[in-house]
Amino acid sequence: MGEMSISDNKGNEITFERDGTVSAGVTTMCDRCNQYAPVKNGQNIKDQTGQIIMWFCFQCRLQAYIK
Repeated sequence: MGEMSISDNKGNEITFERDGTVSAGVTTMCDRCNQYAPVKNGQNIKDQTGQIIMWFCFQCRLQAYIK
């Protein structure tokens, strides 16, 4: 058995974990791999005014640091 995630087109996600816990969160699309991922694990890139212009998921963020 694994975990199961349900998400809608507004970026809301509910995850049913293996141990029976349920967690809710927000997802967004990564600007590098174009996959939806939880916002809490990603990284924002902001311009000088503080507006978010790019967002990278955890996997793409790791790949950028490894290279």
